[in-house]
Amino acid sequence: MTSYESEKLAATLKAAREKKGLSQRALSSRAGVPQSHISKIESGAVNLTVSSLTAIANALDLELALVPRKAAPAVRTITRSVNDVPKATPETRKEIARLAKQVDHLRSLEIDTPAVETLQRHFRELRQFENLIRNTDALRSIRETLKAVDDAGGVSALREATNQMSSFRNALAHGLTEENRTRLPRPAYRLDGGDDE
Repeated sequence: MTSYESEKLAATLKAAREKKGLSQRALSSRAGVPQSHISKIESGAVNLTVSSLTAIANALDLELALVPRKAAPAVRTITRSVNDVPKATPETRKEIARLAKQVDHLRSLEIDTPAVETLQRHFRELRQFENLIRNTDALRSIRETLKAVDDAGGVSALREATNQMSSFRNALAHGLTEENRTRLPRPAYRLDGGDDE
């Protein structure tokens, strides 16, 4: 391995460690590699052995693979696209946590209806897309609807919140953010035969 390749590999490992928010000491305890050795690897003071590389990669949830040279550009492109996945904003995480509390609160109400289980399932599915949520208005709206379950709304409010959650989840799954939905062209005709506005 050339000096440049070693430096590049060391930089990649360091970046992966930092991205996971691990100190060298924390990585050391996960990988079973002395912290002083990790420090030397990251600074390029020692050459990586296969055993150290394997242990560190496993601790960082990285997979080592030998790839045919012709396939390397495709692998790099895929790796870049995985690394560029957006993270949930602090505001989204906060609103998801509030909504989770509201969903958990439903258990204490002891409402005997399958709608509660359906809502909880939709919420779990919605959380899988939280990194795509940029506007938290829909989450707040669902939470407000769920508050009506406590009041006089009961099961109908529960169903409404479930429908809102399902609709929002589907929009996220299909890549339709609020901005995109407003830009969609209106259909030239409708199949349901309803009156046009």
